[in-house]
Amino acid sequence: MKNDEIKNIKSLENIQDLISELPEFKYQKGLTEKLDNKKDDFTYETMLEIVLWKTNRFPEIDDDLIIKINELRKGYDEDLSDNILTKLLDSKGFDLPMASTFLRFIDSDYFQIIDQRVYRILYGENLKIPFSKPKKAELYKQYLIDLKEACIAHDIPFSKSDRIFYLLDKHPQVNKDIKIKY
Repeated sequence: MKNDEIKNIKSLENIQDLISELPEFKYQKGLTEKLDNKKDDFTYETMLEIVLWKTNRFPEIDDDLIIKINELRKGYDEDLSDNILTKLLDSKGFDLPMASTFLRFIDSDYFQIIDQRVYRILYGENLKIPFSKPKKAELYKQYLIDLKEACIAHDIPFSKSDRIFYLLDKHPQVNKDIKIKY
């Protein structure tokens, strides 16, 4: 048989032996079990969970983190925000762009999304996210400082800066024709 020839179920003579050797299905284990056992009506939340299951983007966050997020929404606290950023980066389904997105929706007066386009318009280079979590947090904090300075210099409201700079990067006179490097 050639390497490029695909086997199909009809060509497998020992299919039951092969099936008995398969490992347990562990993909998104908790969410898979929840969706498999769902008996009540589907809701919008259910639909989102299915999409996140399919794209392997379902975050796993604990109730303690949700409590801390809601505390931060009531009033900014730097130590609490650092703790939340660290916990988000430690959570399955989160890297710096997703964590910063959560923080931005918690309080856009203090946090903005770190994004390829916004980073590129701010620094003139592509975003390279470091591997270590402490370096990610350090990068994000410096990014927020630099973004605030750019907002002050150009009279741009910080709370809308991620959206304004995102669109600016796509402007025909700026970087529209330069591909984003992921």
